[in-house]
Amino acid sequence: MVKIRLMGEKDAAAVRQVDALAFWAWAKEVKGERASMFRRTLTNILICREKDPEGCFVAEREGQVIGFIFSRTWGGVGWFGTFALLPEYQGQGIGKRLMAASLGYLQREPGRLIGLETMGESPSNLGLYLRQGFWLRFPTLLMAKRLEGKPRADEDLPRWSLADLRSQGSWLKDLREATGQIYQGLDYSKEITSTAQHGLGETLILMREGKAVGMSVTWLTSGWEGWGEERASVQVLALHPRYTSEQTLYALLAATEGLAYAYGKKLVTLPVNGQQGWVVEQLLGRGYRVEGAALRMTWRGTADGLTAQRCADLSRWAG
Repeated sequence: MVKIRLMGEKDAAAVRQVDALAFWAWAKEVKGERASMFRRTLTNILICREKDPEGCFVAEREGQVIGFIFSRTWGGVGWFGTFALLPEYQGQGIGKRLMAASLGYLQREPGRLIGLETMGESPSNLGLYLRQGFWLRFPTLLMAKRLEGKPRADEDLPRWSLADLRSQGSWLKDLREATGQIYQGLDYSKEITSTAQHGLGETLILMREGKAVGMSVTWLTSGWEGWGEERASVQVLALHPRYTSEQTLYALLAATEGLAYAYGKKLVTLPVNGQQGWVVEQLLGRGYRVEGAALRMTWRGTADGLTAQRCADLSRWAG
């Protein structure tokens, strides 16, 4: 018998092992023997669980963790991932039970947009999600820029780590209002606070007319052992649609690149919703190049997508 239960802190080491074995098997299928095996750090696993502990589950057989799923909620938006099962237990309906547990959690807030991202190189996963009622929407482009020299920023942006509690509270309120204009109820607050709490990186704040109207949450540490230390990874970059322009987008990008350079990083990477053609065009003009792509899917038509035609909302539905 396989039991689905809530993930606990004590499961972190077992989840880390399942993650490594499952994705190594996937990588070998795609890349052959060239595939490398990288493990998430234990800290990364614990942080993923910490953000939504009531939405993270494991599949257990005879006391052994054989699969897991993480859920993530950003107010009116929710998604699941990472999601993995040991190869020898795939095709037995266990993955469907893990998904059902996550969806039950994500549906607790009525009207929430629910989705996921999956790699296009995995047709079996894509077929599984389609059969479970997920609809294909658009790609998420994974873009990167190599830092050849010190970037020039036209303005210095406030840093979360240097602000007092009153300013931080005011910024969170302003940013919830800003992202709520992109999609109703969208709230990235936990990404900002978790990044600060665990010393993962920095959040830069864009101010206009005395209010926080944009942000860049950038990790300066890697969630993987033996990979990614040369990268600064943007987790979220968002702008209030009313303040979205070439100038404000460049202000956030230049400040982010400057931050990365100051910490000795060689690359800046970020995710871009493929529906935001204007942002893609701006990034290409600034020297960013496509490094990879994932497919974004939404569940049973919970929503069509963004409410704003021209906006900057850079994030991934993947843990």
